[in-house]
Amino acid sequence: MEKLEEKIMSQLFVCEKPSVARDLATALSGGYKEGEGHYVGNDGKIYTFAFGHLVSCVKPESINEDWGWKGNVSTLPFFIKDIPLTVIENPGVKKQFKTVTSLMKQSDLIYIATDAAREGEHIFRKIYKLSGVNKPLKRLWIQDMTKEGLIKAFNNAKDGSLYEGLAVAGKLREESDLLVGMNSTMLVTKLSKSSKVLSLGRVQTPTLAMIVNRDKVIEKFSKVVHYSIVATDKNGAKYELLLDKDTQLTKTAAQSILDSLGNRTAFETNTKNKKEKPEKLFDLTELQKFMNEKHKWSAAHTLSMTQALYEKKLVTYPRTSSQYIANDSELPALLEKHSGNEWVSKIINNGYKIESSFVNPSKVTDHEAIIITSKVANNLSGDEAILYDVILTRFLAAFFPYAVKEETTVVFMDQEYTFRARETVLVELGWRELYGEVLQKGSLSKSSLNDIGDYSLIQKETQPPKRYTEGTLLHDMKNAAKFLDEASDKDMMKTVEGIGTTATRDSIIEKLVERGFIEKKKNQIISTTLGRELIGMMPEDFSLYSVKLTAYFETMLSQVEHGELDEVTFYEELEGLLRKTAEEIRGNVKTLSAAATPAKEVIASCPKCKRPIYENSKAYSCSGFKEGCKTTIWKNGLEKLGKKTITKTEAGKLFEGKIIKVNLKKQQKAYKANVVFNLDKNWIEFSNK
Repeated sequence: MEKLEEKIMSQLFVCEKPSVARDLATALSGGYKEGEGHYVGNDGKIYTFAFGHLVSCVKPESINEDWGWKGNVSTLPFFIKDIPLTVIENPGVKKQFKTVTSLMKQSDLIYIATDAAREGEHIFRKIYKLSGVNKPLKRLWIQDMTKEGLIKAFNNAKDGSLYEGLAVAGKLREESDLLVGMNSTMLVTKLSKSSKVLSLGRVQTPTLAMIVNRDKVIEKFSKVVHYSIVATDKNGAKYELLLDKDTQLTKTAAQSILDSLGNRTAFETNTKNKKEKPEKLFDLTELQKFMNEKHKWSAAHTLSMTQALYEKKLVTYPRTSSQYIANDSELPALLEKHSGNEWVSKIINNGYKIESSFVNPSKVTDHEAIIITSKVANNLSGDEAILYDVILTRFLAAFFPYAVKEETTVVFMDQEYTFRARETVLVELGWRELYGEVLQKGSLSKSSLNDIGDYSLIQKETQPPKRYTEGTLLHDMKNAAKFLDEASDKDMMKTVEGIGTTATRDSIIEKLVERGFIEKKKNQIISTTLGRELIGMMPEDFSLYSVKLTAYFETMLSQVEHGELDEVTFYEELEGLLRKTAEEIRGNVKTLSAAATPAKEVIASCPKCKRPIYENSKAYSCSGFKEGCKTTIWKNGLEKLGKKTITKTEAGKLFEGKIIKVNLKKQQKAYKANVVFNLDKNWIEFSNK
């Protein structure tokens, strides 16, 4: 009898998006029928979904009007624990929330099948908390979207209680970012009397400070001309004078040395072979950096394309911070599926194994590195094909033997001065064969003193650092420990892997562009006048400028996640930071010249992509139109029904999913009607309410 009851237990899977629900239903239930906001598996399992976030924190001003833009600045900073939750104002979202909560109430067991990371856990837990439901929970940790990957995740599902720390960390991350961002932004904007919103944040502000500081160094850089001495052999190898580090010769000093030379001795050649193991597998940040350097892709575009490949079941989960895999037991079967590929065939035929140092379970936290799955890619085109080839090649290269480079160093003496030439050539292809490289022959080892020509002076110049690109900025965000002096701070930063997370770094860069603090020019990232003035407003030790602060918070969140820190202590630290930051702002705030021009008024936040909605002569349109978002309300959308134009206030409410009452005319007779914005069809229509 017990077994029968277990069989008919109602099981509900809550996914992050419809496509995942469909894939799970296909893999676990062998197919499905479509229902209202859910799918019914052939075996009775139910699969429902969110659209990303369905629930958000309430706006603080709804609790206390002084905590909003219309409030009294003297009351800031405000602080609140356990910010209440509400369903996001959007008809489609509200409808889906009702569907999900209704299915939760009917189920006996709920599987959390949102993205397997802190943010995915948070998306589910907010829905669950607001629903008031209390049911047994299990957690699916999906690494890849193939049928095998989904079945494996289901078979390995763990009790939901094991992820309570992850859930609390997700909540505290959202609350701390909201409290830090809103308080500091409102304080700076209001006290500086800026007509533009001067947005500050726990991650975006230290990132902006990094860019501004780099730009300042470049622009203040004064090149130093200095000189050296070289002699060239018959094969073109240059022997240059060796100097102590930071020693720079004037032309006179260099000429004086040159005039004293003329007795070459102690010619010595040293050749050694250096093995070079394959490059590490990709995490998201390294993939974004690689694509920016090689193909000039933005970080956001790389994430978008990787997500598309993941949803096509071709690569593993993209938002990973690991460059390792936990074990290699499943790799032979995976390679066998791709045996039609010539490189895979070579791996199988030669019995090559993956580089052993890349298999390290201790370096895999939430997810493994980004690699291919068992599904063979067919008919890919455009950017998806380019990216898949990059991921595939990096993965396969990890199986090939080490490349070998021959490094030759030749030195000789002239008086007390040492001259040196160096040469590096590739003598064994190894994994570099996959990248089309060829063997090289060196000539330096065959050189002798008699082959070296006369000395000459050469002029050199010191070089400034280069402007940031998205690739180098992502790298510095990940490796922000180098900006800290104290060893303990450096260790803390390395532990949390820099500022931001693999999932958020690209959006931080885009936010800084959107807010007018930085701009992209020919793949370079340069701070604007507004961005520089904002960073210049505060002293260098301002809390929000330091990469140390965000690392400190990530450390605390990680401790919460692993049960090493309680909420009470976290909230105490957060409240202390808010008060300290407010004090620093009040003591240093000043008017910014670049903020004097009126900011473009934001009508609303786009219900589809969350970008700002702006007004133009004919409509209220999403600023993400270049990225494909078509959300628009035309000002003359009700003209045929007698209303000449939609006002800004009306448009704002419609974008929020609200029903508004408007004055219309029919056959010259005036009447009132309730209308709502249909997001799917992009038009205004009569409300049924």
